[in-house]
Amino acid sequence: MLLAFALAQAAAVPTTDATALGARLARSGSIMALLPMVAQKDTEELVAAHPELSADEQQKLRETAKVTFEAGMTRIETAFGTAYAKRFTEAELRELVALAENPAQRKLREVQPAVMAEALGSLGSLDLKADIAAAFCRDTGKLCKR
Repeated sequence: MLLAFALAQAAAVPTTDATALGARLARSGSIMALLPMVAQKDTEELVAAHPELSADEQQKLRETAKVTFEAGMTRIETAFGTAYAKRFTEAELRELVALAENPAQRKLREVQPAVMAEALGSLGSLDLKADIAAAFCRDTGKLCKR
């Protein structure tokens, strides 16, 4: 039984090539397009929260954030790449990477942050939990706000 488990675990370890392809696929994902915007926002909020820092220190904080962000992106790419590599064959990964890296897909990723910001901004506030409770209240008379 333990031998079967060990063999199954060994089989789940992807090849270096598959992991590299998975990382390329991860780099082409929506989350990777959004993370730089999140990092920029978080960095500027951190700088603004510390007015005691000199201009040089603020610049150093921004540089530290950039290096930290890049290391985090590498970790994310590796994690996603490995997960993809465990679920797709190398041939499938090559096909997916080719699709993800075509010019139209690259443009889609390029504009996604702006599109998402615009779309979410036009929606106003969203509270799915409150909306569900309100709909349930209308349907059943329960979970109604008092």
